[in-house]
Amino acid sequence: MQASLLNSRQVRHGQCAGPRTSARGMALRPPAPAPMHVQPSIVLAGYAVGPKRVHRRVAMQRVQAQEESTPAPAQEHPFPEEADFDLLTTKIAEVTKNLNEELCGCSIYLVGMMGSGKSTLGKMLANTMKYAFFDTDSMLDKTLDMPVSSIFKDYGEDYFRDCESQVLKQLAPYKNLVVATGGGAVIRPLNWGYMHSGVVVWLNGPTDLLAKRVAKEGIEKRPLLASPDNANPSQEQLYGTAKAKLDSLLEERTKFYDSADLKISLEGYCEDAEKGAPTAVVMYRLLCALRQRIEDTKAEREARKNVVIENHGDVPSMRVQESPVAQQQQEQEQQEQEQQQEQEQY
Repeated sequence: MQASLLNSRQVRHGQCAGPRTSARGMALRPPAPAPMHVQPSIVLAGYAVGPKRVHRRVAMQRVQAQEESTPAPAQEHPFPEEADFDLLTTKIAEVTKNLNEELCGCSIYLVGMMGSGKSTLGKMLANTMKYAFFDTDSMLDKTLDMPVSSIFKDYGEDYFRDCESQVLKQLAPYKNLVVATGGGAVIRPLNWGYMHSGVVVWLNGPTDLLAKRVAKEGIEKRPLLASPDNANPSQEQLYGTAKAKLDSLLEERTKFYDSADLKISLEGYCEDAEKGAPTAVVMYRLLCALRQRIEDTKAEREARKNVVIENHGDVPSMRVQESPVAQQQQEQEQQEQEQQQEQEQY
């Protein structure tokens, strides 16, 4: 036991010749046995502890190491159908069944702040519902043969909004369309007259999420983020600029977005909390809200058919109630008849 406490260098130099002799060859006395009432101690982390405490500490260390190595249990998703892709595909098929017949070709207009994914969702939704897809920004790019950023830079935002209104005016008479509008299309009341020919859907997401998406796309696709003081901003600067701009725009436009027929959240759960809900999940939410809106409209129409008049016998209607003038004339006639009868009797 003594040799185990020496290092290998001491053993090589002969400082430990054996368990019972020293380096000089002198015999060593065997260690005296410990009293029965005294438990042998072990040096652990600088403290002398007994066997029970050692076992207890080792067990605690093992439990702590196991807790650190074991990954935290995954947070349960509040909507299981959104977490399972196969189940989500089945649910989408169930929701879209006979949905086109109930819509009767009613178009869908997507509105929302920049970065809300209107174009990406619009393409997927149009493909699912067998609708035609139009993006107002892309139509202006092709019509004017210049990107949106150049239109803003050369002609200004007012000119861009005028062109955007013209595009919505041309699309309004058609059916079976999914139209992704610009973020500022809602600020003009004229555009609401065009979009209300169909169903208007607001894709609503927190500005923190939208700012992250917008910053990745850069200034070329988002001209409203351009700053004359900094032509080549970093990613962090773009995020800060986008966050401040989106907060300001959302405060101004919320009153317009509230006029939409449906409001769809972009919030993600569990692993999608930071990057937002996937496009397929957002489309599923939209389809469910659309079907629910149709069911509510049907129920409202049926409720209007079943009209029940309560206490109709207590209060007579105007059609059966006599006018005060007619009552006075009737009373006068009765009085005249009574007077004539009295005269005849005499």
